[in-house]
Amino acid sequence: MLQSSYRLERQICKDGAEKYYLVKDIKIGKKNAKVRKYIGSSALSPGELKSLSISLALEIETNAVEKASRLSCARYSTRYLGEGMSERLELMRYTYKAFTEILTTDEKRKYEEEFEINYVQGTTAIEGNTLTLGDTRDLLYNGLLPGKKSLREINEVQNFRRVIDYRNRHRGRLSQRYIKGLHTLIMNNIDHESAGTFRRTDLIGISGCDQALTPSFEIEDELEKIIEYYYNNVGAGAHPFEEAVLFHYHFEMIHPFTDGNGRVGRELFNYLLMRSKPPYPKLLFLGKDRPEYLQALRHGNEERYAEMVAVFVELIIRQRQKVLEENFRRIMESGQRGQMRLSDFVEV
Repeated sequence: MLQSSYRLERQICKDGAEKYYLVKDIKIGKKNAKVRKYIGSSALSPGELKSLSISLALEIETNAVEKASRLSCARYSTRYLGEGMSERLELMRYTYKAFTEILTTDEKRKYEEEFEINYVQGTTAIEGNTLTLGDTRDLLYNGLLPGKKSLREINEVQNFRRVIDYRNRHRGRLSQRYIKGLHTLIMNNIDHESAGTFRRTDLIGISGCDQALTPSFEIEDELEKIIEYYYNNVGAGAHPFEEAVLFHYHFEMIHPFTDGNGRVGRELFNYLLMRSKPPYPKLLFLGKDRPEYLQALRHGNEERYAEMVAVFVELIIRQRQKVLEENFRRIMESGQRGQMRLSDFVEV
């Protein structure tokens, strides 16, 4: 439990009186800070200290999250994040960190599973797939085929079993090889000829978008540019969420494959979020959010990048912050682990 990470701090006043504090240390980048809670003027027994640390855990952890998020904001430069957006993102990020740290191993597994079910159903629904949440759960984790669905729809969802494993095993930077590998898995049993191969024609477009796509002979060069651009900017202190949004937009406009670009691009976006240190919670690209998502990309086409980034921020805050805060509070107030229900993990 988190209480084990607290330490006792004794302060001797000028008049010789003693003050005792329960302290949680915080490290953000190269900066060290701490959150203190006054607990009295006399030493406590180990049992008293343990009981008090449990009762004060919610207050201490909440204060620690808030302080960590403020320190984190100061680390980054932004170009397009509007007033208060960076603060909201970092608060969500450190709430997510605190929440996942108090989950048991089994709870973490269930958390990831429930996220994947919602995510896969959403990212395929954006492309027109009609499998329900229940269909997706049964197919991904129970191996049960849904009735009255096309083979393509089934494969679009079923392929994500291998996509999830491929993504979770990868630890390095994004690369063109990794991107092709994702596409190969996403298009398995759907389009054998083009799976994992960059398009060789320019006679395609994006539905509902008039933006000119990158010519096929420039795809590799342009992909390398946006990969380097992302890592260079983040390395120089740019806000990682903002840079992930910009990467996603530019990837979609390069449109390197004849089909499957949206599913690959959304995977890459979440990969960048989950590989940030500490990670951001991943974004659910839900079918019901399709109009907002497409509008965000249209903002990018008009070079209204601040508005584009704002849509992504609002989507992830709306999906994650309230649910994270409520469940974090509930577990901390109970003083126990092993309390989670699958329905607690996501808001859809």
